[in-house]
Amino acid sequence: MRIMINLKQLGKKGRRVKPVPFFYNRCPGTVEELIEATVDLMLQVFREKQEATKEDAVPEALAEETIRDMAEIGRVAFGFVYNETVPDRKKAVETALLAYRDGLVRVFVNGEEAEVREGKTPLQIAEDDEVTFVRLAMLAGRMW
Repeated sequence: MRIMINLKQLGKKGRRVKPVPFFYNRCPGTVEELIEATVDLMLQVFREKQEATKEDAVPEALAEETIRDMAEIGRVAFGFVYNETVPDRKKAVETALLAYRDGLVRVFVNGEEAEVREGKTPLQIAEDDEVTFVRLAMLAGRMW
């Protein structure tokens, strides 16, 4: 099943969000299943990057626009992963689900928020639906 996940692009030029296709083995029936399957996909991508780095791959030349966008966020890199630690799938899934339950991550399907419920949150999703994960950041400070 193909689901379009909205990803924020590099750079400060406006708020560029681009839908990127993610391919799932089966249709998630709950938000929790969607989060778990998405974590699995992202761990797979991370491991592939780790393997590519181990093979001493030669970096591709970066386009001028890509370099400018990366410079705006303060880091120009080729996308290699030098950390050889294998991520723990169980811990990654638990962390993602806890962030969702605690309200630190919100999930939107076709612009409609999937409300957080106790237990499993039912999800109606179809092929090519757009999903957006929004991570909320708490701002801390003092009032003097």
